[in-house]
Amino acid sequence: MDPLCRRRWYLQLGCILIVNLVYANPEYQKEPPGSLGEIDHHCWEISSHRLVEMKKLKVADAIIALWDFMMFLKESPKAKHNELFNDLAQNFWDMYVDCVLSRSHGMGRRQLLSPNYFYTYPQRTSQV
Repeated sequence: MDPLCRRRWYLQLGCILIVNLVYANPEYQKEPPGSLGEIDHHCWEISSHRLVEMKKLKVADAIIALWDFMMFLKESPKAKHNELFNDLAQNFWDMYVDCVLSRSHGMGRRQLLSPNYFYTYPQRTSQV
C-alpha cells in the first residue's frame, strides 16, 4: 500500500471516529440496558436452592444466608475460599442462565417431564 492510500485510509478512519464522538450520547453508558439490569427472581431462587441441594451446603434454608456465605468466600484472603467461590458461582450462573433461557424461550416445560416419559414412548427410527 503506498503512503498516499495509507494517509487517505487514516483520514477516513479519523473522520469516522470524530463524527461518532460528536454525535455520541453521553448518557448511553451510565445505565445498563434494561435487559441486563433485570433479575429473574424466580430463576434466582430456584438456582440458589438447587445450588444448596447440589453441593449439600450447610447453610440456613434461605437465599440470603447462601449469598452471605458466598460474599464471605469471595472476600476471604484464603485461596481455597476463592476457588470454592468460583466453583459455586460458576455452577449457580450455569443454572441461572439455563433457567432464564428456558423461561424466555417457552421451553420451561421440558423439565417437568419425567425421565420415564422418554423410555415409555421410544422414538421411531426410519428404516430404508
